[in-house]
Amino acid sequence: MTMRIKTFFVRNRKLLITWAVILLTIFLGFHFHLDKKVMTFGIVVFGIFTQAFSGLLAIIGLTPIIGAPIVHIISLPFIWIINGLAYIFTLGLIRKGHKIDIFKSRILVTSFLIGIVIGFVVGKLL
Repeated sequence: MTMRIKTFFVRNRKLLITWAVILLTIFLGFHFHLDKKVMTFGIVVFGIFTQAFSGLLAIIGLTPIIGAPIVHIISLPFIWIINGLAYIFTLGLIRKGHKIDIFKSRILVTSFLIGIVIGFVVGKLL
């Protein structure tokens, strides 16, 4: 049992260090009363560039029986949010009369969502 735990920490040391830095940043930000919006922006950007969020989802997905449904529940609303924001953006463009921009934005969002789905499928196959 201890060998498996040691192996887990060795294999995931970069992810664990990244999450330790994120948690330390949150703690220090609250301790020194930094602006929450600035902290949130910095942590989200850092998490995206270091792939900390996808690594956390991968570790959650490894949990037997319940891990995979949790990952699916967390990741599906991301696609809904992107599509919803595209519709809100489209409504704003309709009110201003930009018909060509509406067409371009819908093509961009649709291709982005198709790219996410294709990446998900290729990731599952590999």
